[in-house]
Amino acid sequence: MVLKRSRIIPALYLALIAALTAFSLVIVLPLNYDYYALSSGLTGHSELTERGASWTTTHSHSLNPEKTVLILARSKPLDEGELEEILEFTKSGGLVVAYGSVDFVESLLRGIGFDTVFEGFTRDPVFSSGDPSRVLVNASPWNTTIVLDTPYIIQVTGNLSMSEVVFTGYTSTFSYIDENKNNLYDIGESIGEFPVIYALRIGSGLIVIACARGVFTNNALGDNSYWLEELNSGGRVIALDQSEYKSNPLAYIKLLVLSPRGVSSIYITIVSILIVVVLYYVYLAERAKRL
Repeated sequence: MVLKRSRIIPALYLALIAALTAFSLVIVLPLNYDYYALSSGLTGHSELTERGASWTTTHSHSLNPEKTVLILARSKPLDEGELEEILEFTKSGGLVVAYGSVDFVESLLRGIGFDTVFEGFTRDPVFSSGDPSRVLVNASPWNTTIVLDTPYIIQVTGNLSMSEVVFTGYTSTFSYIDENKNNLYDIGESIGEFPVIYALRIGSGLIVIACARGVFTNNALGDNSYWLEELNSGGRVIALDQSEYKSNPLAYIKLLVLSPRGVSSIYITIVSILIVVVLYYVYLAERAKRL
């Protein structure tokens, strides 16, 4: 009986150490997903969170709409339930800034009631910030210029009952749609002003949809800091939507453990429990040796 226990206890001890190590690695190792709050990659949001932005995985449930600017940036389209939550948040006085992949932005526009047609990515060799794919757009309601990283053109049509278009931001007359994606203007490609920002009044709130891959991502935040300050100048806090990562165990665990204010109590509790269990089995092992 003592022999069996002496074999089992070291195995449990090693298993617990392995679990503790694996859990710690999940927390420490970087994850550079697009639009991820803890990603330091070009399309991550680590710089936004370093400036004090919090994050949420439940859309509007834990947020005060009248006191929040919700940054909604995603790669995947919204499902029906997510769309309803975003619209309810906006109707209740929320301010939303949305951008990301073409699929995501189209899903949002269609969910609001538009018919959409994707026409292609746009470049501007004149009104841009160091690169034709970083297009400058005048945003008159906020008295500033916004830099859109890798913008694209989505033409929208439809008679809307739930929203009112209060502002549309256009590229300059020098911009063109890069239909063959060679980053150069070719004869026959459309050239001129194109809509890339739609600001919609929904209920008592506002949703600003930027047809671009980046606005407050790490590669564009510096250029758009003034606009971010304007958005939360009325005492609103910045919250970054991370609901897309609820289906990604590694990314989701990191969001739960690493809160905007540092390591959360969840992580401390789990580690403490594992340490106590390990010490308990060490004690049993030592006791078995003396028997």
